[in-house]
Amino acid sequence: MKNKACRWSVMTLIVLSVMGCVGGNTVKHSLEDYAERLSRVLDMSLPASFEDGVVSPLPKLTDAATLKHNIEGISINLREFYALQDCELGTVVAERNTSLGKSQLPSQRLVHESKLLSVLKECETALKKQENKANTQLANTIGLWREQKTLDYAKTWGNVIQGSQELRLALNTPERVFSVENNKDALSSINALFYLTSLHNADTLKSPIDSSELEEQLQIIRSARLPATLWQTQQTLTFALSELTPMLRARLSAVSCPNGRASDQAEILRNVFYLFFIEQIQPVGSLVNQYHYKLMPLWEAWLNDPSLHNDLKDYIKSQAQDGFDQYSEAMQAHVNLWQTFLGRCNLSPVAPG
Repeated sequence: MKNKACRWSVMTLIVLSVMGCVGGNTVKHSLEDYAERLSRVLDMSLPASFEDGVVSPLPKLTDAATLKHNIEGISINLREFYALQDCELGTVVAERNTSLGKSQLPSQRLVHESKLLSVLKECETALKKQENKANTQLANTIGLWREQKTLDYAKTWGNVIQGSQELRLALNTPERVFSVENNKDALSSINALFYLTSLHNADTLKSPIDSSELEEQLQIIRSARLPATLWQTQQTLTFALSELTPMLRARLSAVSCPNGRASDQAEILRNVFYLFFIEQIQPVGSLVNQYHYKLMPLWEAWLNDPSLHNDLKDYIKSQAQDGFDQYSEAMQAHVNLWQTFLGRCNLSPVAPG
């Protein structure tokens, strides 16, 4: 009886010690605490690769200058320019030729191009209604400009995706990895990314782009940095679990559970698995899955968009497709390992009590 009381006293002490570690800020802390606790219970050294930490930077995104489309403006002679003063097109063209217009951010260039397409159409229509030869000729010229600017618009949109600071940070520079809670602006960021994608086709725009709305959506994207955070989180989980699973496989198979009866060590291991993996790591994995599937239609659209550079597409594919597959395999292998161990010892992954 004394031995039994002693056994439960030791188990209670270990469980309380484990619970004291719960509440790390991100899944990085959970993975490191989980690995450290397992190494103590199983008296094993952690992989040497853990010494540098479980989080590593994402592969570098190709520089913006390489990805950028160089877009030539339309050429308007003075006679044509003066003929356009009676329609808004002359004002819009003049705005682009100012020093401020020539140094526009990619997002503001997109706003300008959407406005230009709108006034080109309006001016062309107005001139055609004035039935004289000069106006008809000018209307036909404007029609040619509109066709060219429609083709250019897709490239201008591509420059927003590939060259704007907000998107480059969102795609490649996370501030941290996921936690179970406090994933700032994540769902708003998904909506913002789809909003941005909806602007890619000039033919579907019902009116010029609202500059304030576009900048607001870009700031949400910048604040959340969801794609990069998602991809670094899945990369971190893949690395840590791929390193731990092979080491645990040999150690767990050596834990004694005679005739399916759990030993003290087996019960302690179950508690560690529950408190760290089930309570902290697996919920983050669920977030990875949730955001991955919400964003996949977006990535598929981008991967099939001819206005985006192949280098960007390769990067997205390596993270959103290949990286997710590797993460899924690592997570499933780890879960299978524990299911086998717990089944052999007739234990369930329940809360210690």
